[in-house]
Amino acid sequence: MGHGSAAGSTGATADAGDGRPVTAPALMSLAVTKIARPVATYGDVPRPRLLELLDRAAGKQLTIVRAGAGWGKTVLVSAWAHRRSTPVAWLSLDTYDNDPQRFWTYVVAALRATGALNEDSPLAGMRSVPRDERERRQRILAGFTRLPDQTVLVIDDFHLVDDRQVLGEMDALLRHSSPLRFILVSRTAPALALSRLQAAGQVGEVLAEDLAFTMDEATALLSSHGLALNPDEMSMMLHRTAGWVAGLRLGAAFLTGDGGTRSVADFAGDIRGIDEYFTDEVLAGRPPRQRRFLLESSVCDQMCADLVNAITGAGDGQRMLEDLEHANDFVTRLGPKPVWFRYHHLLHDVLRHRLRLEMPGRVAELHRRAARWYAGRGSVIEALTQAVRGEDWPYAGRLLVGQAGPLLLTAHRGPLIRILRQIPRDVMTSTPELMAGDVLLLFYSGDYEAIPPRVARIRELLRGLPAASRDPAEVLLMALRVAADRAVGDMPSVVAVESEALTSLAESPFHDATAAAQYRAIGLNSRGLARLWTGDIGRAARDLRAATAATKAVGVELAHVNATGHLALLELMHGSVREAAELAGNARRLAERRGWSYTVQAVAAHFAQALVHLERHEPAAAAEAARHGLRAHESEPEAAQRIVSLLVQARLALAHRQPGQARSLLAQAHQDRNERMRVPELDRWVLLLDAEADLAAGSPDRVERRYAALSTGTPSGLAHRVCLARAALDRGEPRRAEELLAVGASTADGSVATVTAGIVAALVADARGRTTRAVDLFAAAVRLAAHEGIRRPFVTLSGSRLTALADRMRLLTPDDPDLTTTMIDDLRTTGQPAAPAPTGGPLSEREAEVVRYLPTMLTAAQIATELGVSVNTVKAHMRSIYRKLDVERRSDAVAQARRLGIL
Repeated sequence: MGHGSAAGSTGATADAGDGRPVTAPALMSLAVTKIARPVATYGDVPRPRLLELLDRAAGKQLTIVRAGAGWGKTVLVSAWAHRRSTPVAWLSLDTYDNDPQRFWTYVVAALRATGALNEDSPLAGMRSVPRDERERRQRILAGFTRLPDQTVLVIDDFHLVDDRQVLGEMDALLRHSSPLRFILVSRTAPALALSRLQAAGQVGEVLAEDLAFTMDEATALLSSHGLALNPDEMSMMLHRTAGWVAGLRLGAAFLTGDGGTRSVADFAGDIRGIDEYFTDEVLAGRPPRQRRFLLESSVCDQMCADLVNAITGAGDGQRMLEDLEHANDFVTRLGPKPVWFRYHHLLHDVLRHRLRLEMPGRVAELHRRAARWYAGRGSVIEALTQAVRGEDWPYAGRLLVGQAGPLLLTAHRGPLIRILRQIPRDVMTSTPELMAGDVLLLFYSGDYEAIPPRVARIRELLRGLPAASRDPAEVLLMALRVAADRAVGDMPSVVAVESEALTSLAESPFHDATAAAQYRAIGLNSRGLARLWTGDIGRAARDLRAATAATKAVGVELAHVNATGHLALLELMHGSVREAAELAGNARRLAERRGWSYTVQAVAAHFAQALVHLERHEPAAAAEAARHGLRAHESEPEAAQRIVSLLVQARLALAHRQPGQARSLLAQAHQDRNERMRVPELDRWVLLLDAEADLAAGSPDRVERRYAALSTGTPSGLAHRVCLARAALDRGEPRRAEELLAVGASTADGSVATVTAGIVAALVADARGRTTRAVDLFAAAVRLAAHEGIRRPFVTLSGSRLTALADRMRLLTPDDPDLTTTMIDDLRTTGQPAAPAPTGGPLSEREAEVVRYLPTMLTAAQIATELGVSVNTVKAHMRSIYRKLDVERRSDAVAQARRLGIL
């Protein structure tokens, strides 16, 4: 699964509503119409009193223009916006915008269309807003604060928003002051908590009583229709319509119809309702071709010529739409150019009702035609909506498996799920393709264990279908199976299923080339990271490098962030820290620009960056990157990344000389398993950090016992041999350490392991009296470390012998670059300062080991288990520690030990 787009791209332009063009797929992406300011071109009446009222109200943080349908809310605000010299962004909502990502993505697009976003704005480079709520709020607020003064955002049809999260985030943003002023155009009072703003006088309102036409305005409106009513008739008309502009216009149309023989009394007394008027007067008075056009085109919410031509089967869509716009006030052009149009809500409702009554056999076919038009232009959400409205279930299934699947991990996820939930349950099980939609819902709900058997059942049903129908469904099902396997950590299954899917994509024709390319790019990423965690490093590197290129080429940037982050982890473990730093930085910068910092796809990049900072001995920066990774992982936890998170935290604990805390985290890594989790490379990484924690705690014997207990023998790899060599050296066995390091290096050993091995080898040679060799080995390690920016191994192994080797190296290799010399100078200051002794005397070696466990949550019995001694022994050590530190409780002992530098 990955990031895709629901819009096509023709390179056409559309207007943002202020005359400036916005590059966008104007004839197919409805995003353009959503941020275009509607323009009324017929029957407008100047209303300076309302413009002045709106001027005063818009000086406040929030303005609400509230009235029912047909009161001229949108026309007024549009006319007011046209007069403004400061930026005015416009967003028209529909019911599918009840999704935080979709809603705020369109808000950002509307602001971008005004030119109000500078290059340094946090919103400038975002394609969609962050999925993480906290990051989304912070990012959007930061963008709002950098807008030009008195920038206005108009949100039309705000009454369509009822999503609690969207409303909650609006509330949160309105609590902060910024240059942005909001105008909400709504039929009802917005469901927002406005008491604080109202108390501060920061809410302006324009209500129905303000919008109601006065006698003079009503007279001017009817005059524009060629009507000259006497004062009594005007009074009657105004009374019956209550100044409602739609009613006045309906009355004007009524009076001018039928040769002008009708009276105001007829309109006021005999019309039974708006529905009847539209049916009997607006529709009945149309030529048959125009009437049929109105009914058939009403299946869509918004229309352009090409779309209505596809629906009606004719070729006069542009002329019809422009004629209708000029002929009455109930057809509105969206934007200054006559490209997209919409019918007034009242007319739209009537048209759909009449269509079902008069042409019931045509409704489904019209929706089907619309669905195919949208699908042919890449507007998948709109296509699927039309297919569902037309109950074209086989086509909805084909759309789902052929184009819609990748949208699950985009800002269109919410609308996609809502559409799927509109499909009746009995229909959802009627075809294998629609059954795949049911699996999509399982994935969305997090029921991963239910997915494999369901996928297997559907694939059985697909066997009898032609390849053109079978293969797209197979690919989507395999992608869902892979996503479920990734979630639980079954990496061999990910490799197997993804390999099958990639073979299928390569060998079988796929009717949608874009979707096929996206699936291939996403598949390479999943197989690459799975091969990384199974230990197939060479093929993992090839897959991940291919994935970074493929995901970038086809525009699935979320998958690109994920592939690049995992490639950075691979480089850290088996390659170059310098390369890992560049990869992790690139991935995080892209995620930050797009607002994806707290998506699951960004987790690997954050953790890779944390490990880079640790290798460079930058613990504060490492902790910050790790916090980002942990927060991102909360969005959609994956089992493998859970283990990585624990390992990164354990490495941080070791950097802070807290082996007890590291052991506690590593114990959690051992426990956080499910029956299907298979990640051998992570298991080897856990073992490595277990051994490093043992060495940090001064327990080299435990390292030997830990490796000796393995049924599979000592894991291959330089890092593990280095740990055993360090243990041997700590036990005073330099010959044994030298034997362990004598095995030749591998291309997969990585720069960190190579630098560490060089330092340990130098210390071993020094211990055996081979001074010159020790300096040569140390100098080689320093040169590689300087090139890669590695410092952690020097800090970990710092001590008097290391300092002596550094001094000898300076004497023997005076031509070393300045960078090397500077690094050694820095390292001389990284050792812990000598701590004052406890008042009760120094701690013994075993007491020093026990005290490191005191800040953890481990009980005395658990500490005893960790140390391999009895609980009574541990309690005796704890009593002695309390006495020497002059404290009575464990928490006080921890605090005192930290003050003394023992912890």
